Parts: sequence; structure tokens; C-alpha cells
Amino acid sequence: MSSVDAPASLSIRSVPRVIRERRWWLLPLALWGLLVWVSLDLQVKEIREQATEVAVEGARNMFRMVMLTRNWNAVHGGVYVPVGRGVEPNPYLEHPLRDLTTREGLQLTMINPAYMTRLIAGIAASDGGVMFRLTSLNPIRPANMADEWEARALRAFEQGTREVTGLQGGGERLLRYMAPLMVEESCMACHAKQGYRVGDVRGGISVSQRYDPIEAATGDGVRQATLVHSAAFMAVLAVGWGLLELLRRRWFELASKIHELEEAHCQLVQSEKMASIGVLAAGVAHEINNPVGFVNSNLGTLKGYNEELLSLLETCRAGTATEADFQAVDFDYLKEDCADLIRESREGLERVRKIVSDLKDFSRVDKAEQEEADLNAGVECTLNVVWNELKYKAEVVRAYDTSLPRVPCVPAQINQVVMNLLINAAHAIEERGTITVSTGFTPTEIWIEVADTGRGISPEVLKHVFDPFFTTKPVGKGTGLGLSISYDIVRKHGGRIDVSSTLGAGAVFRVCLPRFPERDEPETP
Repeated sequence: MSSVDAPASLSIRSVPRVIRERRWWLLPLALWGLLVWVSLDLQVKEIREQATEVAVEGARNMFRMVMLTRNWNAVHGGVYVPVGRGVEPNPYLEHPLRDLTTREGLQLTMINPAYMTRLIAGIAASDGGVMFRLTSLNPIRPANMADEWEARALRAFEQGTREVTGLQGGGERLLRYMAPLMVEESCMACHAKQGYRVGDVRGGISVSQRYDPIEAATGDGVRQATLVHSAAFMAVLAVGWGLLELLRRRWFELASKIHELEEAHCQLVQSEKMASIGVLAAGVAHEINNPVGFVNSNLGTLKGYNEELLSLLETCRAGTATEADFQAVDFDYLKEDCADLIRESREGLERVRKIVSDLKDFSRVDKAEQEEADLNAGVECTLNVVWNELKYKAEVVRAYDTSLPRVPCVPAQINQVVMNLLINAAHAIEERGTITVSTGFTPTEIWIEVADTGRGISPEVLKHVFDPFFTTKPVGKGTGLGLSISYDIVRKHGGRIDVSSTLGAGAVFRVCLPRFPERDEPETP
């Protein structure tokens, strides 16, 4: 088989039989029709079954929101609001500071959790939305006495039930939900006189929703599902054959192109990895060789001293030692020089240990998940790892914020970003220059800044510095993936990279990371 026929044969073998042979196309079309019918039947059943559960979940969320507001109020010991606009002093609240008057004459009254619940319930009822009320079998406020349904729910709570739901008929059907209120330490100020203890069920909050809108929404969902499935079936029936024919013609070309792209992508990424490994290997080898070299030299000197002393001891043991033999050895010098040699050797070995430790902290291969990281320590260990690339090109100025808080991130990935920025800064400096590494934070972000005094970046190039495969280096000197990979890492952390530059005066890259992941951001008061 010729080289021209080989790719065509490979493409034919990669095409599934159901696409390659047209007689099989009738089977997926028939299966599609059956699937649409089964899907519609199942979805209609699911819509009907979930209608009540969706409403219950809405009531459950309403209960949670009410509990959040109550807990916030309880933690702060109640809040004060101006009297008026539907807010009057609570006659059921016994507190020496229930009512206050400001210096300006504004009358304030304390709103405790129960009173706040009633006020919010009144607003919700006036808007025609979900209705809820605070209720108990032994209320301080008589109007909070539980009705028949609520009383059954409260007795169930005392037996360990966590929540109660039900559909109540009558003039207007209501979907009802109720969950218990447990006595906590902050509740005892008002409810201790009723004989409650911490952990007792003192009452509950019932949430009621009109059922007619829920039922109407169910009908709309069934009709919409029917229309969607019908439209999907007709559309596939009309264009399916044509799409399969187009798919058959394009499959060979796509399979070949995808294979080529995957190979090219893997080669480029591997090339960037190998370039980074080469930088690290060369730098670490150089930094380790220096202390290892003088440690080896010191050991050689110590070996000579040892041989000289052993020779003297041998002559003493043989009884042939003379006073001249002892005078030939400068014991004071040996004592001082041996101590210096041992001290220098230990310092060199400590330097090697520090380099290996920083290299391990830099890679953190055993921790690929997010953790609370010290960015100052990460930047410092990265500087030590790439020090060989920097020390001949620039003076490194460290301007760390010592009060920098920890930030959630993957440390090894952020270290890789800092390494790429430091190496780029070194490459931008043609002669001896300065690289300044700074850290700091704002209420919402933590940033790392790398500034250099190199040749700078022109406005035209600045627009493309984060584009994949874009590089100003000569052919074979770079893949153009370093900053692109850094940009992707920072973006996946929810941050950004800002860059500014003046041609001939250097460039500044700032990596900004969020202090709080979006899911953990505190609510604004």
C-alpha cells in the first residue's frame, strides 16, 4: 500500500459501520422515534410527580431564609428600628431597653426575632406571595397559637420528625410546610420563664403556598414538553438523513485532522514542559555544584590533615617520635582551620538542602488540590529555584507585604506562573538590570507583581502577549506558550494578569487572585 493510500485506509477504518453503510441509518431513525416517545412519557410523569416537591423545596428555602434572619437578629441581641410605618413597640417583649429615644428625639424600639418574623410575614402576605407564620402550642403571643394542622405537626416534632408537609383543602387549596424551632441558648432570655430548656421544641414556622398556580405551572410544563418533543422528532425526521449523509462525507477528513491536531498539541505542550525542565535542571545543577565543589575541596584538605595526624600517631605508638616531629605540626593552626573547614562544609551542605527543599516546595507534586497557601513563601522558593537564571542578569529586589493573608490556590501552579514571569523578565534585560518582586492585597484580592528594567514591550506586541504560540524570540528559542499557560492557570483560579509597559523602560506583570472564592464570599451587610 502506498503512503498516499494509507491515510485514506486509516480514515475508513475509523468511521463507525453505522455511518459507513447507509442501510444502517434506518435503525437509528426508528430508535430515535421510540426514544422521543419514551422520553416524553417519562418527562410528563416526572413533571407531575415533581410539582409538589418543587413547591415544598420553595417552602423549605423560605424557612431557611427566615431562620437566617432570625439567627442574625438573635446573635446581635435584637435590632432597633424607628417607631412608625407599621412598627410599634412589642407588648410581648419584656426587656429593660426595649424602647429608646435618641438625642435628636427619634423613638426606637427593639425588634426581637419573633417580632421580626411577624413583620416580614406581613410584608410577604401583602405582596400576595408565600405566607408564613410563627406558631407554638405554648405561645407568649396568643395570636401565635397553632391551628389544627400546625398542632399535629408540632406534636410530631416532639417525637423526632424533622419537617411536615401536606395539602390542605377547603375554600382555597394550600400546600403547607412546617419545620420546628429548637430552643437555643440565645432563646432563654425570653422563653426560660415558660419552662423551656435548651434543645426543646418551642414551636415552628409554617409556610403556606397557593396550590392553584403550582398546578397551572404543571400543565404548562406538560404542554411545553409535548411541543418540544414533537418539534425535536419532526426536525430529526426531516433533516436526519441529510445530516447523516453529510457526516459520512466529512468523517474521514475530520478524523484525520483531529489526529493531526492532537499530535501537534501534545508535541507543543511537551516542548514547553521540557523547556521549563531544562531551565530548572541547569539552574539547580549549577547552584548545587558550587557548594558541592568547595565541600569536596574542604574534605580533601581535611583528609591531608588526617593523614598527617595519623602519621604522627603511628610514630608515637612505635616509640620513634621526637620533639622535632611534634614541633613540625602547627596544632593551633590545625585546630582553627579544621573548625573553619567543617563550618564552611556544613554551610555548603545546608545550601544544597535548602535548594532541594525549595525545589520540592516549588513542584508540590504531592498536593494538586487547592489549599490555603502563603504566596510570599511560594515566591521565595521560586526565586531560589530559578536563581541561576536571574543572578547574572539582574539584581532582585524583594518587596513583600509581611501581613499578606493566605489565599486558596494550587501552590505548584502559582509557582509555575511566577517562574514564567521571572524568566521572561530576565530575558527582557539585555545588560545588568533590576527585577522587583512585590506582593500585596486589597479587601478582595491578593497580588504578586514582577517588574523589570528591560527593553519593554511595544503596544503592538502587548496586545498579543497572552496569545498561544505568540513569541518575539528567534525561531527555535521559544514555543510562545509560557504566558499563555500562565494566563490559563490564573483564569482557572478566578483571577487575572495585568500587564503594563513603556518601551525602553521595562514591563510590569501583576497576578491578581481572589481572596475569597465566589462560593465562599461573605454576604455584604
